[in-house]
Amino acid sequence: MNLLNKLTIKNLLLNKRRTIVTIIGIILSVALITSVASVYNSALESLKLFEINEVGNYHMIFYDVDSNNVDEIKNYRGVENVSLTKSIGYAKVDSKNEDKPYAHVIGYDKNAMENLSIQLVEGRLPENDNEVVIPTHLKTNGRLKLNVGDDITLDLGPRTYMEKGNILTQQNEYTEGEVLNVKETKTYKIVGIAERPANKVEPYNAPGYSFITLVKDNVFNGKVDVYVKLDKKNIKDYLIIFANIEGIEERAVELSAKTEKLSDDEAVYVENEYNKAKYPLADMNYYLIQLSSDPMGLASMGGLPYVVAIVIIIIIVTSVFCIKNSFDISITEKIKQYGMLRSIGSTKKQIRRNVFYEATILGLIGIPLGIALGLLASYILIIISNYYLVDMMASNVKLVFATSYLAILVSIILGVVTIYLSAFRSSRKASKVSPIDSIRNSANIKIDNKKIKCPKYINKLFGVGGEISYKNLKRNKKKYRTTVISIILSVSVFIALFSFMNLAYEEVEKELKLGDNNFAVYIRDNINRDKINEIIQMDTVEDYSVVRSERLEADHSYLTKEYVDFSDVEGDDNYPAIALIMAIGDSQYKKYVQSLGLNYDDMKDKGILMNTLTVKEGKVDKRLLQYNLKEGDTLHGRTSLSKVTKDYDIKIGYVTDKNAFGVYSMYDGYIVISDEVFDKSFETHGINIYIKSSDPDKLQDEVEQLLTGEDYRLSNSNEDYRMSHNLFTLIGIFLYGFIIVISLIGITNIFNTITTTMELRKQEFAMLVSVGMTKNEFNKMIRLESLFMGLKSLIIGIPIGCLLSLLIHSVLSDGPKYHFPLEAIGISIVVVFILLFVIMGYSIHKIRKQNTIEVIRNENI
Repeated sequence: MNLLNKLTIKNLLLNKRRTIVTIIGIILSVALITSVASVYNSALESLKLFEINEVGNYHMIFYDVDSNNVDEIKNYRGVENVSLTKSIGYAKVDSKNEDKPYAHVIGYDKNAMENLSIQLVEGRLPENDNEVVIPTHLKTNGRLKLNVGDDITLDLGPRTYMEKGNILTQQNEYTEGEVLNVKETKTYKIVGIAERPANKVEPYNAPGYSFITLVKDNVFNGKVDVYVKLDKKNIKDYLIIFANIEGIEERAVELSAKTEKLSDDEAVYVENEYNKAKYPLADMNYYLIQLSSDPMGLASMGGLPYVVAIVIIIIIVTSVFCIKNSFDISITEKIKQYGMLRSIGSTKKQIRRNVFYEATILGLIGIPLGIALGLLASYILIIISNYYLVDMMASNVKLVFATSYLAILVSIILGVVTIYLSAFRSSRKASKVSPIDSIRNSANIKIDNKKIKCPKYINKLFGVGGEISYKNLKRNKKKYRTTVISIILSVSVFIALFSFMNLAYEEVEKELKLGDNNFAVYIRDNINRDKINEIIQMDTVEDYSVVRSERLEADHSYLTKEYVDFSDVEGDDNYPAIALIMAIGDSQYKKYVQSLGLNYDDMKDKGILMNTLTVKEGKVDKRLLQYNLKEGDTLHGRTSLSKVTKDYDIKIGYVTDKNAFGVYSMYDGYIVISDEVFDKSFETHGINIYIKSSDPDKLQDEVEQLLTGEDYRLSNSNEDYRMSHNLFTLIGIFLYGFIIVISLIGITNIFNTITTTMELRKQEFAMLVSVGMTKNEFNKMIRLESLFMGLKSLIIGIPIGCLLSLLIHSVLSDGPKYHFPLEAIGISIVVVFILLFVIMGYSIHKIRKQNTIEVIRNENI
């Protein structure tokens, strides 16, 4: 080790405070880069895991493949493994869902059991072809309750259209003309209950509930479905692999994968190519493929990769200011030392190398500690996030902590770049200083009378202390510029993100608290009416409406011109006007009539038209009328929801712009009629109960217990609000965490700048004290420096933050009202001045401990 390097190590050890502060800056910088990279990587891996859990761990599906061709697919380049499923047959079960009367028994091989996302809620997976797993929605949707351990005997066979028609699959909805051709009767033991299979296995309009059994590989014959998983190395070539397996041109696959509309020639070309495909029924799991191969181009990532890149750039810029300032201060402290080294023969290159050697030592300490801290912070953040996700989403939705060697390598590289960018300018500055100027300590002394003239109002307002403070700031512009920039950055980012969080919460409040109800139940008509009465009579129900509806298709001329222009509907018979007829329950109808100042007996055979719509044009709310109808007019239409359509005339008894309870958010214009008229004229297709509850969570528990085994859906706005609140709390953790760490870097920078600058000025302070400056005047001078520096930072930082918050509001908010971020500004002002005065106070305390005469003598040595 040469002399200069030994000297560098000794200086670092002697100046422990500055060394520690610099290392802290490096640790925070690298930790933040590492945590951002790790959180991004964790988010990506969590999305992949969620997709695998929900849909399955595969990239391509080929349906109805001859079992003899399976090995051919398996052996294609890039195919890691295949999972096989086979339709065993359909069997009639005692389902209460008329559109879903079957059990569909599907045979899975071992790979399919592992890769096709069977999410058990009870029991275990089947171990042979005499055992099955049944889905949970057999009970909730089909209202057929079967338990683990039960035996079920099924008469199995294919479905065909008519006696000798085509074989129907899960892709074909149930039709009245289809026939079940029973081929065998088999008894299965139910060993497990699982969540509903993915849509690719059981589409939502499928006629059969999926009963899954295990089939040995050597039993797979005839037609099978092949789920293909690609390896990591070749997944980017998925289009080529898919085209090769299908035996068609790659360009046709590329065009079919495009989201934008194809030209006529392209559409014809794609259709002709796919007509030649070896396996006409095929599909790809594009989302999982893109997550694995090209997450940067994935629309659902919401530009997250670019946000990460911007965040890292901000971190690097902020950190460069912080660490560069440490090196600048180090150079200033050692300016005499460098002058003496230059005078005895050290070259500019050696001086530069010496500065970079110091940077290397600091980096070797700070970077590993920063990476460890960043990984720990990411891990803690994932744990906290999962705590909030439990209430927001399904229990199987979790963030997983995942980092990679690449993320750590990127953090190291960016950390090194940050450190050496910080040291670069300082090294050049150190090497350029003249030996004579360095030894005389005059390299940084440049007097310009014009620059340090003090305005008269400063002297009048603050006296001599204020004048000296002002001139100190002018004289040491470069030293304080970094501090001011750090404060500006912290303040502006805090105000912008604080405004974003407030805006997000306001939007949630607006969406979830706008209505007059906070709970709703959607049920089929065949539910026991006594249960509906039990619901509306529960203790926590404060108000309710029991809504039934029918749609009338009427002549287009009933629509107003302004509504036609706004909705851009065509003015001919192919686009009829749609009128929604609603009954809201006898008691609620009477309340509604009374609230409008009408008489029930006069209105019970007529309709009340709610005709005023509130629509948006850009960001402005606009009210318009939907129908050309007035009191006394008759609307003629034809029912469209009933199985048997019929003509219907309804007389308009009153026109209003007041919504009936619970239905304002569901429909545009509508006509309210009495239950008596609805029962005589229309069929009931379903019932929606809208409720204002004093305790929606308790009500939900009671309703779910009451409706066990029924076909219904719930909407709990209180739960939605809690979920949304937790979501934005989670976002807040990320955003405010980012603000805190950026602020910590800024605080480190501010602390380093102020304390070291004060240390370098101790001779100046000692001379001022020696010529008669009192303790109070000295304190006043230092605090005025803090005041001037803080004011300058806030004068620049607050407008920038407000502009950013206004930009965020204009981009994200649909409302015209902008709330000036007074709270964020107030917090910023208080924190900045507390921070500055505390750091200055610490520096003053240190200076007071020093002997004035000794300090002056040290300057002369």
